[in-house]
Amino acid sequence: MRLLVTLISIILCAAPLGAGPWAREKGQVFFASGGSLSLSDDPQAPVNFDPTFYGEYGLNDTVTLGIDYYATVLEGTQSAIAFASFPLGQPTGSDVFGAQIGLGGRMDAWGGIEYLTRGGVSWGRGLDSGWLTVDASATYGSFDQAWRAKADLTWGHHFNDHWTVMAQLQTGQGVNDDTYAKINPAVIFHLNDRASISVGAVQSLTEDQDPAIKVDIWTTATIPRFRAAE
Repeated sequence: MRLLVTLISIILCAAPLGAGPWAREKGQVFFASGGSLSLSDDPQAPVNFDPTFYGEYGLNDTVTLGIDYYATVLEGTQSAIAFASFPLGQPTGSDVFGAQIGLGGRMDAWGGIEYLTRGGVSWGRGLDSGWLTVDASATYGSFDQAWRAKADLTWGHHFNDHWTVMAQLQTGQGVNDDTYAKINPAVIFHLNDRASISVGAVQSLTEDQDPAIKVDIWTTATIPRFRAAE
């Protein structure tokens, strides 16, 4: 039972497929690293791998600090945002609300750096052996001085101590002001209460893009608190 509760709490806060409004426990760290792998007809780039890294640290029982990094190898761009998230008010029944603010930058293939500002709100609800979240955000770019919106809907179900499934609908505005919608189902295998492997697929609903396979490794731990000897 203890392992089951621990795994559910980890999944509820698992940001790679929807951060949600739940805060990290004080001193707890979470890392997710991996990326998306796709095949294309381009002879110069038949295999594309876009790496990602996500990290969170529970500063206290209210504020969670984090870093969100993403790169597109084919386009030669990289972006990173440092953020702080916190709850909004007290939970209302099964509903939990949260907010996030972040600062970062995006580097293009020619070395130009665009400064980014991100703000967002989240809603989440714990279900029987699962959860449901909605994450909405807007990012301001310094180059064109415009806000670009993004909204993700995530559903998850925990079968047992080793298996969880999730599905996410991703929508938003791209860097080129195009709108997109994607679906991202995933299966998570929990090695133990600290490490999990997520394997999923990403399929665009609005563009003629090849599907991609997304693989992530999740790890969580608690930083020990040292006290001076009395």
